[in-house]
Formats: sequence, structure tokens, C-alpha cells
Amino acid sequence: MAEPEPAPAGLADAVLLAPLTEDSFLHNLHVRYKRDIIYTYVGNALVSVNPCRALPLYSAELVRTYLARPPYLLPPHLYAITATAYRWVRDRNENQCIVITGESGAGKTEAARVCLQCAVVAGGGGGGALAAAGTLLEAFGNAATARNHNASRFGKLLDIEFDFKGEPVGGHITHYLLEKERVCCVAEGERNFHVLYQLLAGADAHLLKRLKLQRSWEQYRVLRGGATCAEGGASPRRAPPQPPPGPRAPQADKDHFAFTKAAMGALGFSAAQCGAVLRVLAFLLKLGNVQFEPQHNIDGSIGTRLQHEYELREACALVGVEADALVLALGAAPPHDDVAPEESCSVEEECSSEAGSESNGAGAGAEWARALRDRLICALYSRLFTWLVNAVNDALKPAVVGARRSLGILDVYGLESLAHNGLERLLINYAAERVQAAVTAATMRREQEEYAREALSWAPLPYADHELYADLLDAGPESLLGMLRECSSRGVSDALFLQRLQRRRHPRLLVLPPDRFQVVHFGGPVVYSARGIVAKNRDAVCRRCAAVLAEAREPLLAALFAPGAGAFIGSSSGSPRRPCALACRQRALVGALVRRLPCAPRLVRCLRADAALRPHRFDSTLLRHQIRTQGIMDMALLRRAGWCESMCARAVLSRYGVLRARATPTPPPGAPASPALEARDDPVRAARALLRSLPIPSAEFAYGRTKVFIRSPRTVWELEALRAARVEKLVRGAQRAWRRYRARKRHVAAAKIVAAWRRYRKKIAAIEKRTAKRISHRNLHVEPEASGSTEASEKNIRGKAACVIWRAWTTYAKRSYLLGLWARLPARHRSPACGAWPPCPRPRLLARTDAMLRRMHHKWRCAVYRRAFDQTARNRMREKVTASVLFKDRKVTYARSVAHPFVGDYVRLRASAAWRRGLGAAAADRYVVFADVVGKVARSSGRVSRCLAVVSTSALLLLEARSLRLKRRVPAHTVYRLSLSPYADDLLVVHVRACGGVESSTEELSQCSSREPLDAPGCLFGGEGAWRRRGDVLVRTCHVLELATKLFLVVQNAVGAPPHVNISTEFEANFGQQMVTVSFHAVGGGAAGEGGARLLRRGSRMDVLL
Repeated sequence: MAEPEPAPAGLADAVLLAPLTEDSFLHNLHVRYKRDIIYTYVGNALVSVNPCRALPLYSAELVRTYLARPPYLLPPHLYAITATAYRWVRDRNENQCIVITGESGAGKTEAARVCLQCAVVAGGGGGGALAAAGTLLEAFGNAATARNHNASRFGKLLDIEFDFKGEPVGGHITHYLLEKERVCCVAEGERNFHVLYQLLAGADAHLLKRLKLQRSWEQYRVLRGGATCAEGGASPRRAPPQPPPGPRAPQADKDHFAFTKAAMGALGFSAAQCGAVLRVLAFLLKLGNVQFEPQHNIDGSIGTRLQHEYELREACALVGVEADALVLALGAAPPHDDVAPEESCSVEEECSSEAGSESNGAGAGAEWARALRDRLICALYSRLFTWLVNAVNDALKPAVVGARRSLGILDVYGLESLAHNGLERLLINYAAERVQAAVTAATMRREQEEYAREALSWAPLPYADHELYADLLDAGPESLLGMLRECSSRGVSDALFLQRLQRRRHPRLLVLPPDRFQVVHFGGPVVYSARGIVAKNRDAVCRRCAAVLAEAREPLLAALFAPGAGAFIGSSSGSPRRPCALACRQRALVGALVRRLPCAPRLVRCLRADAALRPHRFDSTLLRHQIRTQGIMDMALLRRAGWCESMCARAVLSRYGVLRARATPTPPPGAPASPALEARDDPVRAARALLRSLPIPSAEFAYGRTKVFIRSPRTVWELEALRAARVEKLVRGAQRAWRRYRARKRHVAAAKIVAAWRRYRKKIAAIEKRTAKRISHRNLHVEPEASGSTEASEKNIRGKAACVIWRAWTTYAKRSYLLGLWARLPARHRSPACGAWPPCPRPRLLARTDAMLRRMHHKWRCAVYRRAFDQTARNRMREKVTASVLFKDRKVTYARSVAHPFVGDYVRLRASAAWRRGLGAAAADRYVVFADVVGKVARSSGRVSRCLAVVSTSALLLLEARSLRLKRRVPAHTVYRLSLSPYADDLLVVHVRACGGVESSTEELSQCSSREPLDAPGCLFGGEGAWRRRGDVLVRTCHVLELATKLFLVVQNAVGAPPHVNISTEFEANFGQQMVTVSFHAVGGGAAGEGGARLLRRGSRMDVLL
């Protein structure tokens, strides 16, 4: 496919090696790998060796280079494979598919991403949603394993649809079997799905507080690997787990979380949908921390006790689930109390039986509850992932329905053999087995049978028949998956399933007592565990748990577990029929995928150069094993001795018939037949005559009975280049003929118009002449100046005609403007603050109308926006508007606070049991408007002490943060001024009116101890002069604008007049015994206050250094 490169860099196409052996092929790969040349052709296929590091091999300019030049003139690259497939879709109108195969860690995910980027750039760069879909699914479906830092835990087929111009107009994603068991527990040295770590590392403090999560991933059981997954695993307080594997640092997870959110926005996810997804993930993390332990009841029975109840209740409160109902559902007993301990955890027995699901609610063991919890977590994440895929497909769906051609990118599973292999690993390896058999063994057999059928001189080549390995798994009822399906339908135990396998007696199947079996795949033997395999194959969800989650107030969670929503994972909790088994669904999906693959897909073989994914390492033994198992040498020998492409002779004539010389006239009787008749009678002979007339060597073609075979990919490209040049020449000729025809028609039409106009002018002139003559005869005594009436009359007629034309044109312009305006109006859901408005097409004519309609539309959008408010939203909007009036263009931090809603109760004081009991405040101060931990500035030294600031509807309270003991109460009617600086600091001064004990209310006096006199030094509400001694309040808080705004509104509601808001760099404050000048100094430049503030008390001055 490519011209030979210089000898030191190896050969670009391994088919040209002499001799072509396994050793020479491996040596060629090694020579190229040492020079960072990771791509090598094998005929029209590509071999990619994972460099395990980033290389500067990818750019948009390089994509355009591969699109503009033939691939054989450029080095091997993934861009060449993708560009070739794209050309075939655009030029030949044929569906194409790029199949990427290889072991786990060979770079299949990265190769699929590169192919997608190349296809998007080739289509004109209009596929941003496709790239966003890849980013989103990679976050939710990829994880770090012991062999790969970014392993795809699901298989996917991405179909990119193109229109007739070659531009991407949409796409569709088909996914295959997400490895959902990873959500419950990850093995030692591995990570869970990326999005769970991204959420904890990338969410800001406010988002984590709303989701009730902590920053550290060690606090969550489902994210800790190894023994910490078990209930009896290590506690994070006693033995902190090791950091998650892989090169993804917390900063990388933080950046990737931003990419994930941007991808959801690019795909059209609303803010409500994004928040719902994050809340479901937080619910999953906290539900995983819920633990169960056995307890001995007073009657001697063993029950189940719930640990970490606060985690469960916080998780349920997050999504609106009844916590008590979920506890009862998770603590359900197994349907039969006399089963063995190993079988008592069969979740599906309770899930699939109505009687069992309602038989006993006392609970029969902690293991049962743990199994229910883990199965529920797995089902929740699997259904969430399927919902995301469906939402992505809705976003990628083309706007116009029609028949289009597509380019598919298949990133399928790699063969894996880990420390523990269960049912999901078996199904993953089965999918890899079937795809490998379809693209290797089936291709070898089909092509050689085609050579024999077409009567070509061909010596059959031996090859490894991978279909025999796949038939062991799914061929008939006696196959492994067939027996598993029968055992699942009958409800037998795992031991009976192993007995069925023992009776199978297949050379590639070995049963290893007591509960394991070995299957020899195309990549080697893999040992699987049969413990719970029959129950897992049913893939059912506890009906009671699903019913509880279906009643959640979170719409997304309720939709995932609604009756009939089991179709998300292939089951239906609302159907009386038994749901389809997991192995049956995977078998059907893989079968449909294999049948859909074209006869000659574009193959990309990914190889792993080092088992530990270390750069600059080349493990020859490992690569030799991969070359043998993937059948690369068989394909290379086939391409060397055979042909790269075959076409039907009629298809050759149909596509390349334009290259035939000028058609000859019909021959007389007895003469040779014409090319058209010859093509109809003997298409192979006509194709031979056509190809021999081209400047291409005849040895590049072979002719069978009905087909034409082409030796090398370069010949295919030369044929396409000749056809493109011929088509361009024909198109230019057609364009010239059309231009001549159009010019001639226009000339004839113009001549007719000119002649008609001249006749019309002549007729008008004759009428005017006769009219003037009659007037002159009637008025014989008219002065000589009247002779100019003819010119005036002509001008009058022209003026009237111009007015008529102008009125008609303005009417048309106004009508077209009004009729087309509705289609160009901004979206209704957008905020009224958005100033989008379609430009006026004719401002000189329609400027005033356009301005009036714009004002009317803005008022209408504001009315629609206001009608959507509830009382809470109105209150928040009132607070935001008040903050805008007070601080806009006056306080530096105002611009950053606009996008953040006012929360008010940041410490959840309303939910505190101590606060509801009355501790800390009187009954009049129970309603909390604002509550947060602030820093109270000591007036004597400027030091800051932590306290709890609470704004009620009648006062400002300063409390101890832990004990809620009241330190000071400032009634709202005593606040007369609020002072701030214009800088970005966090200091607020509340000026308190110096009132005496006569003005203090009974409530205020009741806060003092009855054992102390009113004028005692420690009394908060003393007699005359007590308020003067205490003075004003100075606090520091990160929510300074919110505190000032809420305190402003509280004082306004209490007094009836707003307090004065003073924003200045210097003002006075009452420090009890004296008046102190508070002065702000911006010593850090223009961005004052960004680094914090330092307070210094110097006599009658307090300097705030920013």
C-alpha cells in the first residue's frame, strides 16, 4: 500500500518483506518502533504498536494532508485508514466500518478516538457533538485496570452518518455489556469508573456540600480497592488505602471533570439533567458506604443491624427516597431459611419470585443485605449508563430522516485474563472471540473459497480456524452459553452447571473442582469462577428495592426504576415473564454485530509492546504471542499471494466505464459487437478490454468467471484517480454547455424584453403626441411656454410609476420581514438577560418597527420568565435585585457573585435538633434567614475568632459554633448602617445604634442571667451605656454580599426604612469606649483583596491591608 521506505526505518508495508516470516515481521516492527514509527501496513490493514507515551503524530493539518494525497505516497497512519474509508463513503456511496482489535492495553480506545477525530475533520469539522459523546462515554464507561490505565469497560460501535456532500449530520452508538460489577468493588491495583473520581476531585466546595460528599475518595467503599471492598475490610481510620492506580493525578481528574461537564453541555443536556446525574452518582457513592452486620436477637435468632445509618439517610434525602422503606427492602430475608450459607445470598431468588419477595421481612443475615445492596448499586449504574447512551443518541440523531451512508468505528473488547474472572469476563472474552473469528478466520475462508469459485490459480493457505473456539461458547444447546441458559431457566445450582460442563468433554474445556472451569480461547486459556454464575446470569433486580426507588422524588432515579424500565438492562420488572438472561442478550447483540460487519472491513490491529505499559520497551515474546493469536501472519501471507480487492465485472464497468474511449457508432451486420452489447453479453471480457486500455500494468488484474481481482491498493487508487480526472473533465464540459445555454437563453429573453419595451415606449409617445396636439388645437391662445407640457406630463407619469413600484416593494419587504421574523427569534427558554435578536435586514426602512417589536418581545419574555417563578424563586430574585442595586459598580466582588445563588443556611442550622429544641435563641428568632460560620473581629487587637452568625427575621445573632451558646444579640431596629469597602475583601461592619436599657425589649433583657445585675460587665443587655460599651459588630465572611443583602432586607422589614449602606475606603466605627477610623489600604495592586486582608489596630485607627 505504501512505497518502500529507507532500510534503516524498515518497510512501511510488511507484505513486501523478503522473506515474509514471523521473525522478519517482528524485526521490522522492532526497527520501526525504535524510531517511534508505530504504524505498519499489512496490505490494506494497519498494525499499531502502543508506544505507551504521547507522540506528536496527530494534527488537523496532517488529516488534510492524508485527505489530499494518496496513502501510498505517505507513511502508514490511522489517518490513512480513516481517510480511505471516508472517501469510499463519500465517493462510492458505500457503508464502511473500521474494526479495531487487540488485547487490553494495546491502545484500542486511543485509536478509536483518533479515527473519530479524523472523520470529523474530514467532514468539515461539524461533528463537535460526536467528539463530546466520546468524551462523555469515556468518563462513565472507562476505568483503570491492572493492564491498562484507561480501559474501556464496555464495547461500542459508533456509526457516523454523512450526507451526500460528505458532511457528518449525526450518529448512533450501540454499546455492549457494561462491566457493572466493577461499581460494587474494584480489585487491588485497579480503579472504579473515571467519573466517580472526577466528581470528587473536580466539584467545587458548594457542589460537594449540596451533594453531601467529601473530597477524599478514601471515604467511599466502592472506590477503595482490594480488601477494603469487603465489609470487613480495612477502615480508612486504621489503615488508609493506597492511591488509585494509573497516571491520573487529582489535578487530571479535576480537569477531566470540566471536560465531562463541557461534553454534557455540548450534547444539549440541561442544567437539571446534569444535576440529576450528579445526584444519582452521589446517591450511589453514599449507598455503597451503608454496611450491615449480624446481631443476636433476644429470642436467640440472628438478625441484621444497619451501620452508618446517617449515610443512608443523607443519600435518601439527596434523591427523595423513603429511607425506612429502603432499609426494610435491603434487610429482606432470603425466600428459604434452610438454604446453605453460600446460596443464601442469591439475590435473584428473592428478586424473581413474588412469594419470596414478600415472605419474610425479619432479615436472615448481613450477607443477604450486602448482596442486595451491591446488586442494587450495579443495576443503578448500569441503567444510568444506558440512559446516558440513549440521551447521547437522541442528541446525535439527524434532524432530517432519510437514507444515508455511515462510517462505523468498532472498539470491541480485548481478551482479558485477570486474577478473578466471572460471568462478565466470560461474556467479554466471548465477544472478543466472535469478532476475532469474523474478521480473521471467516475472512480467510471466504476469500479462499471465492478464489476457488472464480477458477483462479490458487494454492490454499493454512490458517488458524478461530471459529472453532467461538463455536464452543455459543454453537447449539450443548455449548457453554447454551448450558448456562438452560440452567438459569430451570433455576439449578452452580454445581449442576459444572456437572453439565464435565459431561461436555471438549478438548478446549476443562472443569477444575470445586467451583472453577477453564476455557481455551484464541489468546490462551482463561480460568473462570462458577460461584454464583447461574444466579448472575438471571440479572434480576430486587422488586422491593426497585419499587422503593421508583417512588423517589428525583425524576431521573424514578424513571430508571419505573415499572417497565427494566428494558434499560434487558429485563422488565413489570412483566410477569422471566427476564432475558444476561448471556442471551450478549449473544444476540454480538450475533447482530457480526452479521452487520461488511465482508471487507478496515482492520486496525493494536499490539502491546510491554506488559507493564512502560515506554521504550519491546517485549518480543509478548508481541509474537499477539501476532499469532490475532492471525496477522495469516493475513499477511494471504495479501502477499492473493488480491486486495475484488469487484463484480458489471460493477467495474458501471464505475469505470467513463474511462472508455469515445463510443463508436452502431456496427453494420456481421461486424464485431459494440461495447454496450459486449458488456451485456460478457461483462468480464468487456471489463478486461476496458482495463487493458488504461495506463496500468495488466499484471495488476486477474479475471474470474464473474469478478475482477485487483492486486494492490495502489492500483485501486490509480483507478480512482483516473476516474476522478475523467469525471472532472466531463463536469467541466457540462458546466460550459450549461453556461452557453443559459447565456443564449438570457440573450434571447433580453432581446425580447428590449423589443417589447421599445414598442411600449413608441405607443406611449404616440398617445402623448396626439394628446398634446388636441390640447394645442383647443387652446389656440395659450402662451408659447405651454409647449413644455409634454415633458412635464412624461415626468409626472414616471413619478407615479415610481411611487407605485416603491409602495409595492415596501409592502413586499415588510411582509417578508414579518413572516420570516418568527423563525429567527431567540429560543423561548433563554433568559431575558440574553440580548440576542435577529439583525434587521433593511434598517433604513424597518429600523423603527424592528426596535418596537424588540421591546415588545423583551417585555413578553420577561413576563413569561416571571410567571415561571414560585415564592422561593421570587424571594431569591428579590435578594439578587437588591444586591444589584446596592453593590453593582460599587463592590469588586459583585461580578463574581452574580452566578452563585444565595443559599442562606450554609450550615443546615434549620435541620439541627439542638436549634429546634430552642437552644441558642428565643422563639422570635427561630426562622433562619442566614447562617454561616464567620470570623468575628476583636476590636482591641484585630484578631479574628470563629463564631456562628445567624440572621433571623428580627435580629442578628452571634453564637458559639459548637454549643450554640448565645454570645450577642443585635435587634434589627438598632442597626442603622452597613459599611463595606469597594475592594475584594470580606469585611462587614454593622453599625449599632447606641440605645439604652429603656429601649431594650423584654426579650432582649430575658437573655441576661437573672443572677447578674443589668449593669454587670458580662451582661449582654445591660442598663444605660451597655450598648455603647459593646459598640459595632465587625465580621469577616466569604459570603459578605449575601450577609449584607439579607441583613439589609431584614432591617427594612423590621423598621420600615432601609439602613444606610456605606461603601468607602475609610469610615468610622463605634468600638464601645471610642470612635475608631477603619481605613482600607490596597497594597497589592489593582486586584486588591484577592490574597486576603490583614487588620492592624493602632490607637484610634484600624488599618486593613489588602
